[in-house]
Amino acid sequence: MSPPKDPRQWTGRWAAPWLLAAGVFLLVASTAPHYGLTWDEPAYFHASDLHIQWLADFGKNLLEGRVSQSLQDDVIKAAWHSDPYYVPHPPFSRILSELTKALFSPFLDKFVAYRFAPALFFALLVTVMYLWMTELFNRAAGLFSALTLILIPNLFGFAHFAVTDMPLTAMWFLTAYCFWRGLENWKWSVLLGIVWGLALATKFPVFLMPIPLLLWAHIYYRRSYANNLFAMIFLSPLVMIASQPYLWHQTFLRILEFLYEGVSRAYRPETNYLIFFFGRRYFTSDLPWYYPFFMVGITTPETILALSLIGVASIPWLQGQRAVTVLWLFNAAFILIMGLLPGAVLHDGVRQLLPLLPFLGALAGVGLFRLVEYFTGLGQKAAALKGINHLKAKIAGVMFLLLLFPPALDLFLYHPYELSYYNRLVGGIRGAYQRGLEVTYFMEAFTPDFMDFLNKKLPQNSVINASFSNFMFEYYQEEGRLRQDFRITEKEDFDYYILLNRRSASSGVKRVLSREDLKTYASVQLASVPLVLVYKTDTQNSKAGK
Repeated sequence: MSPPKDPRQWTGRWAAPWLLAAGVFLLVASTAPHYGLTWDEPAYFHASDLHIQWLADFGKNLLEGRVSQSLQDDVIKAAWHSDPYYVPHPPFSRILSELTKALFSPFLDKFVAYRFAPALFFALLVTVMYLWMTELFNRAAGLFSALTLILIPNLFGFAHFAVTDMPLTAMWFLTAYCFWRGLENWKWSVLLGIVWGLALATKFPVFLMPIPLLLWAHIYYRRSYANNLFAMIFLSPLVMIASQPYLWHQTFLRILEFLYEGVSRAYRPETNYLIFFFGRRYFTSDLPWYYPFFMVGITTPETILALSLIGVASIPWLQGQRAVTVLWLFNAAFILIMGLLPGAVLHDGVRQLLPLLPFLGALAGVGLFRLVEYFTGLGQKAAALKGINHLKAKIAGVMFLLLLFPPALDLFLYHPYELSYYNRLVGGIRGAYQRGLEVTYFMEAFTPDFMDFLNKKLPQNSVINASFSNFMFEYYQEEGRLRQDFRITEKEDFDYYILLNRRSASSGVKRVLSREDLKTYASVQLASVPLVLVYKTDTQNSKAGK
């Protein structure tokens, strides 16, 4: 394809996506220091360091003619599969986190540098959304859908954490986009094979993605998806294996191991975590069937949720965009249904359902498009509005403001606790807490500001028991983020008891909190709901009074 003769044609088409991607990345990167480390990040950071060290050694040995040393199975396992309990997922996202850490840590905080990788994934996700919606509908729909992704609190929150959730979400949506483009161009089929292969090297759930894709393609494009199918069968596995050195030995057996680990999580006690739902603790298999639908409904901003339902309802009236809208619906529905399958796990709010949310954003863009078309038609028939220029653009602008301002305000008010977001259908976070829903779970509430508070306020040589969060406080201490004179203990002989208010994991906490010598010392609250509680003993009270 020859380049456009007028450079303005190129800039007019691509300036907006590039600016959008850069703006999203800078927004996430600039807010990354606001969050505490999440439950999985310390183990992921260490695994990332092992991966990149192996790659460096591999390159060195390759140049020196000693590559066989790096290819020994025990060496590969030590670098790529050393801690399968704490780091159970494939390495693609961790490799990128280590690369951003290597590039940016010389002049930025190390934790922030690791987190630039999910920021890049999120920027890619938002940009692809804009391009896809703009191509199918118009720029207004494209921009609106892109903004919805930024304003869905759980998506924005997970864009800051160097774990697998945002990479999986972005790769799932990008795979769907490449599949759609590959129906008409074999080059996109090749790219599909690469993208899905890298998605398989990110997290297990995407292994099931061909089910909604092929079902949809067989309904709408049964003569056009052969190239896509060929690429997914023959190219994607090669990419998946090439990007995971652990699979280079005993390949077939270890792929089976990967599949077993993915489908058996709910049947293994060490990977099946409790869920706090309406005041009771459940395992996933015991949850009510409506749980995934309910959680998505109460953790998505109301206006975006309503627009997505309008988008689904408008499918019969769509013309050229009907098939793709059904593709988004199929993917969203399939991810919800996956939560009902045997072996699924649904702990941690909507974390396990995160790949659904971009498809919800796309459907919300469809809803906006239909509403703008509808109100423009009404306006053109109204005598009082016939003389207004650019009526459609003005209606779209008003709807942008009315529909996006509430979630934008919520995002501002919840930051940096976006993972604690609940919408007004349950009364926000206060209503959710009163109704017995989990309001915090991933330890990001131990923010740098909170750690600074402990460092400044707690007396010298304080003994701290942080309950199930002790490992995180020990990690902060190792990294120089928590004072070295603090002693962290699991015993009940402590000065301060620090509790993350994760009620699904607090079954052993009641006995400690029943002690009469414990008094509330401080807390981290959001809308008067405690996310972190700090208690001190009467011994410390008397010390403070002297």
